[in-house]
Amino acid sequence: MTAAAGPGAISTPRFLRVDRAELRRLLAEAGSDSAGAALMSRKARVHVIRVDGLKAPAANILKQEMLAAGGDCATHRDVILGGPERSSVHLIGGEKALRQVLRKLPAQPFGLRGLADSLGGLLEHGAHPSKSLTLPGGRRIAFEAAPRLMGILNVTPDSFSDGGSWREPGPAVRRGLELAEEGASILDVGGESTRPGSDAVSAEEEAARVLPVIRELTRQCELPVSIDTRKASVAAAALDAGASIVNDVSALGDPEMAPLVAKSGAAVVLMHMRGDPETMQEDPVYGDPVDEIYRRLESRLAAAEEAGIARESLAADPGIGFGKRVADNTALVRRLGEFHSLGVPLLLGASRKSFLGELMGEPDPGLRLEGSLAAAARAAEAGAQMLRVHDVAATRKFLAAWMPMIRAQSTANAEEDETT
Repeated sequence: MTAAAGPGAISTPRFLRVDRAELRRLLAEAGSDSAGAALMSRKARVHVIRVDGLKAPAANILKQEMLAAGGDCATHRDVILGGPERSSVHLIGGEKALRQVLRKLPAQPFGLRGLADSLGGLLEHGAHPSKSLTLPGGRRIAFEAAPRLMGILNVTPDSFSDGGSWREPGPAVRRGLELAEEGASILDVGGESTRPGSDAVSAEEEAARVLPVIRELTRQCELPVSIDTRKASVAAAALDAGASIVNDVSALGDPEMAPLVAKSGAAVVLMHMRGDPETMQEDPVYGDPVDEIYRRLESRLAAAEEAGIARESLAADPGIGFGKRVADNTALVRRLGEFHSLGVPLLLGASRKSFLGELMGEPDPGLRLEGSLAAAARAAEAGAQMLRVHDVAATRKFLAAWMPMIRAQSTANAEEDETT
């Protein structure tokens, strides 16, 4: 082991495993010019971009262009020999290198000309987390360093964690106001359980459960109210009652939902679910769950925009527990940051879910707070803009302590992106 350097001696080197904000602070402390520190800390950011289905010649061209720009490109080991016919590549480099390559792609063959458009859109919309969600009337939910909390209010008899607790309108409204006082930024009201194996309820029954609660909450509270439904008729009634967000586990599965949302100007969260709640846990199998779920959400977001829903009113949720195995759920939480490439705010709903119970060895959903906070910690580190949670007060306090300590993209980084 090398001895520690004494006063005045050259110290032993060490790696600085810090984010850009911390690097900028360290450079300033070391006496670097502030403008130079901002520029140099920006260079510390490296992007990794995956592109699938490339022919071997295209992969080789990308490799050479990335190397020439000062980045790199990981390809299949046999690409240099002309195979396989199609494969995935990973572009690795800073934004400057990626933009340099982007400028050269339109002149290249083998499908790279078309790749230029999608790569340009990714760098424009997906390189940095979304900063707001637009609601009807131009109202916005602005996202800050810590995720916004969406408080769960299930007015159902059979939800997996709190079914029956707030079934009557009076207690439900009081609970919603408590969630607001505890630190929720959004109140999510649901009238149909979507737990695995649950039975569907009629639109009439679902509306009867949620409408009195939504009307009273919007009268007494200024927070945006979200309606958790997959039925367009229920969403329409809820929006008329004062809701401003539709949280749709079916990602516009009801053919009437997209036109309704587009006309109303409501924000909408599109969630991934394989199958429906009644059958979704019947042997779900994925190859790469993150890639498959990403592609599905990408297609649903495109469908939403084609239907006239503004991009700034869209958000995405990978759907923890909805047609996924434990390994799939842990992969989604671990790789959540990849979903920023969709270019819309991310919502994570892992609170008290069964995969946490399996990891913790805790069958009682009400005793899974520690696991819920672990998922919240990872989501915050990945830059998720919203967390759908049961335990608002505990999550708020946890994030208040956690956010200053994690290496995550901060508000300072976001401001730097706009000014440098």
